[in-house]
Amino acid sequence: MRFTADDISPMARGAAVLGGGGAGDPFLAEVMLGEVLREQGPIEIIGADELDDDADVAPFALMGSPHALSEKLLGTAEPPILFTGNALRSRPPAAVMPYEMAGMNALYPLAAAALLGVPCVDGDFAGRGVPSLDLSTLELDDAQPDAYILCDPYGRTVTIQKSGALSSERLVRPVVETMGWLAVLSTSSLSAGFCRAHVLRGSVSRCLELGRVFGRLAALGEAEAAAVLADHGGAVIGSGVITGRLSFSDGLGPRSSLAIESDDRTEEPLRVELRNEFHLAVRAGEIIAAVPDILLVADRDTWQPLSTEDATPGRDVHVIALPAHDRWRSERGLRLAGPRALGYGVDYADFSIAARAGAAR
Repeated sequence: MRFTADDISPMARGAAVLGGGGAGDPFLAEVMLGEVLREQGPIEIIGADELDDDADVAPFALMGSPHALSEKLLGTAEPPILFTGNALRSRPPAAVMPYEMAGMNALYPLAAAALLGVPCVDGDFAGRGVPSLDLSTLELDDAQPDAYILCDPYGRTVTIQKSGALSSERLVRPVVETMGWLAVLSTSSLSAGFCRAHVLRGSVSRCLELGRVFGRLAALGEAEAAAVLADHGGAVIGSGVITGRLSFSDGLGPRSSLAIESDDRTEEPLRVELRNEFHLAVRAGEIIAAVPDILLVADRDTWQPLSTEDATPGRDVHVIALPAHDRWRSERGLRLAGPRALGYGVDYADFSIAARAGAAR
């Protein structure tokens, strides 16, 4: 598949969808990708099975605080430094890939691929927005790279050699803080076999397709739009006005709860619980949808996904659920990324069951 300038806007929209309210606004990465494509031309997107057996792959991700981007601009110097300028690499990798398929991290690896003149693998290690490096298929499979490499906007690099069952997040996050809360992350080169064993295949294509789908919804009636989402495994689980937002902190940090008054006054309000992303949808004490499935709050008129910060009282919204990859719905996946792992004292609920029962519209 060839990725062209015409694909940037739907890709950015899909990245916001898969972010589930988090992962950072993809706008700056969208602008950067547009500039790079104008200079370098289209990008080849290839499947993991298309890699040569002896190929090396370099994953890329932006790490830090989205607020840091208001003070620092994304640059084009970091990918070449991480790609070829590190002693860990005996040769330049044959391809790049996203680490996380959401927000800025869905678009930045594409820009890196164009800059470096190599293909981008159609896959990643999360399939959605995640708040931590530890929430990945690498953690699910107990298969970690030998090292992580970080580069800040000034070209300074740090290499972290990893051994044993140490948390990648706890090792990397303090370095990102020291770098001013904005750094580009890669790893030691990954073999083609490693990628085939651990990537969630087709996630770049899925992001692009979801972006195209959500771009069409505003022109449809609500019932027709809900049917289109159902064709892609999703469901509208509530629509109405956000009437309240309660924010507080617990042992895992800040969290908030949204109250959404339904159009149907006989229906109980929908409550949406959130931290870095939207995590739970609850009605009358029943869990309607939960992580690791993707929960998003979208503007009712435009169907544009909102960030957790933009979901404020007075907004008229749809609440939408989309399925996570089956690996996240497994017993091990739920232990790592389900509601209890993220600090909620409830079990996972498959939103499609509520949808079939008529609780979702």
